[in-house]
Amino acid sequence: NTLKLTLNSDQRKIVRGKRLSDCNQELHLQLPREGKLNDGDILQTNHKNLFVEIIAKKENLIKISASYKVELIKAAYHLGNRHVEVEIYEDVLLTKSDYIIEELLKNLDVDFTKSVRKFSPESGAFNHD
Repeated sequence: NTLKLTLNSDQRKIVRGKRLSDCNQELHLQLPREGKLNDGDILQTNHKNLFVEIIAKKENLIKISASYKVELIKAAYHLGNRHVEVEIYEDVLLTKSDYIIEELLKNLDVDFTKSVRKFSPESGAFNHD
């Protein structure tokens, strides 16, 4: 038997505490590891045949692209300089939807659109996953 636990990117960073499964069953997380929970993780429980599947919740995001990679790199620099979480792909950056960030992006040579999808930002360089 597997319970589903849908969490946004911020909630997946917290590996201890009470949660409600998607079917409203109370769960108490006490994970002995650092790092975040990832979409698709399967957690064992203290019940022999009961597991918990982590589902990444879809979030409101900004999808950033550029005609030239250097412009995308500049955007990543400016976002990182403001400690904004970013999910990085070869030709696209994703970040949480935010009016202030959209204003910043308007000053850069990038294109951006709104998107609703699962968000898995980069871990910090000093974090271990």
